[in-house]
Amino acid sequence: MERLKHEVKKIGSLTLFFLIGFSYILLITKLFLKEYSINTYILSKAIVGSLIAAKAVAILDITPWINRFKQSPRYVSILYKTLVYTLAVIILGVIEHLLRAYHQTKALTLAFKSFIASENLYQFLAVILCISIVFLIHNIFQELDIYLGRGTLRNIFLDSAQSRLQNPTFPRDEN
Repeated sequence: MERLKHEVKKIGSLTLFFLIGFSYILLITKLFLKEYSINTYILSKAIVGSLIAAKAVAILDITPWINRFKQSPRYVSILYKTLVYTLAVIILGVIEHLLRAYHQTKALTLAFKSFIASENLYQFLAVILCISIVFLIHNIFQELDIYLGRGTLRNIFLDSAQSRLQNPTFPRDEN
């Protein structure tokens, strides 16, 4: 039961983080596309994307090769994990677009040709770059949490001012 609670807590916090990050990206996209009268549904995309990203990160984090650079300087580990997560997003994005094209054409070769012809490469790359920034921020926070001690970073951001005053391990507010 404790293992299940831990898993739900981990997935929940990851989902919330990615929901905030992806919602920001999609909101910016919607604002850019509004000028061209293109409607997009950002909330459902952000929720689904954050759930998938959270579970993918949780699964990748328990694999031994994701911690390949654990003994290296922290920035190497951060950049490596960001690259791996971003490559996973690219692969899943290409598969999603191919499946969508296959659903329309009902033939694999036509689906691939349709995917190549209709894909806006620059928009796809822009979204990938934005998502990689969210992964980079996540990995920086994760390394900071390890450096400061597990849970300390969460406590810094989520505890009240009263808790900080009672706990001498936190930096005190001078106000």
